[in-house]
Amino acid sequence: MLGIVNSNYAGVHGIGLNPSSMVGSKLYMDYNLLTINISEDNNYFYLLRNDWYNLLFHNISPIYYTQEGEIRNFKVYEDDTYKSGFAGIRLLGPSGMLVYGKHAFGLSTALRVNTSFTNLPAEIATFIYEDIDFEELQKVRYAHDKTIKAGALSWIELDFSYAYNFHRYGYKSWSAGITVKPLLGLSSTFTNVYSLDYTVHSDTTASIYDVTFDYGYSLPFNYDNNNFPEGPLIRGFGVGVDLGVTYMYTAKGHSNYAFGSLCEQPYEEYNYRIGISLLDVGYIKFSKKTHYRKYVNSATTWLEMYDTLPGNTINEINDKLDYYFLDNAEEVVNEESYIMNIPPALSVQFDYPIRRYLFLNGTVIYGFNIGKSYIKRPSILAFTPRYETNRMEVSLPISIYEWGWNSPRIGFYFRYGNFFLGFDKLNTALGLSDFTGLDFYIGLKLNLSNNFRMNFIKGYCQDKRVGDIETFDYRNF
Repeated sequence: MLGIVNSNYAGVHGIGLNPSSMVGSKLYMDYNLLTINISEDNNYFYLLRNDWYNLLFHNISPIYYTQEGEIRNFKVYEDDTYKSGFAGIRLLGPSGMLVYGKHAFGLSTALRVNTSFTNLPAEIATFIYEDIDFEELQKVRYAHDKTIKAGALSWIELDFSYAYNFHRYGYKSWSAGITVKPLLGLSSTFTNVYSLDYTVHSDTTASIYDVTFDYGYSLPFNYDNNNFPEGPLIRGFGVGVDLGVTYMYTAKGHSNYAFGSLCEQPYEEYNYRIGISLLDVGYIKFSKKTHYRKYVNSATTWLEMYDTLPGNTINEINDKLDYYFLDNAEEVVNEESYIMNIPPALSVQFDYPIRRYLFLNGTVIYGFNIGKSYIKRPSILAFTPRYETNRMEVSLPISIYEWGWNSPRIGFYFRYGNFFLGFDKLNTALGLSDFTGLDFYIGLKLNLSNNFRMNFIKGYCQDKRVGDIETFDYRNF
């Protein structure tokens, strides 16, 4: 949500990017009712720009064909690069923030669903799209030692945030913040292919000479018949943490104003602001209805005419994997629990006021890996010009996804009062580039509203006097 997270009116939404941002907010209080953020992008499959436009505005599904004439609803990039992708949904529920002088407090609730895949070799991506009968890739021996990873994770988190303005002298202001997150795991699944050596001989025969892989799952299905949903709701528990520091070089220096009420707190303008944060460092241990298995240095031969084992339910898939790999593996590991990491990132933010109401922001979010089973968060570089007032705000984030310098994304964000929405890939919506993903968000807050006496801007105190209330008298009726 590049449009809102760096705004001076971001409030609780800024906590997710840097928890120390609360202290310097223009709001001394903020309440979020509901925010929905949907994001996904990849370098594997895509829709042609005109087809995306017709799908979006005319509900016309695109039709493409493989080289063998089979119908597909998407195209794929036919190059030699490793394929990767990410998709996420975040529902930010009732949440609040309060600033009291040098201290700030936040409480947020969220439901998050993430999935990703990384390091998918180009020829496997082509086999997936074209099918195993693609003759151009047959009778070639392929070997990979770069781990292929895929996973999905859903969880509920309850975020407790605190920030403190620990140093203020002259024009300099330093703040630090932390968010502690109890995590409730709802479901997860993952697989890692650590090494793979194979050949597809024909559309009916393939040989795997050596493979080491593991997989695990804890899902709301019945593993015998795929009935959905099936309890328990909470399948794992864990904890996460965000850390952040913000430095501001203020425009007027340090203020010692002693405020008598929250609304009297002064807002300090700045010449520039720099923040750095470490996000989503944490894990969830799944231990209910959990299956984990690892095969080390196994091998097998697949012959279509003898492949008669069913593979429709989850337990049938396990039986099929045992059939192919169990007897030939050097080692097989079985466990009834596993740990899955939430998607961590390191972020740096820079904000510069060009003139009154007009700002320029630069943000880097670098996703990295922790542990063997995780969701890979994509890396993003963004530059965002914005115009902001307490009533209205507009910004145009320009971002680079996963260092794809040749395909910048142009976004749009708009806020009026306590309602906001935004998206990136404006260039795709206008038919200027092919569709590989999107980021869309919309939300409603309880602030910046004079009608409900909830204009929580620092230094703005509404008239708190209550008007005369006429005494009841029967002669008035």
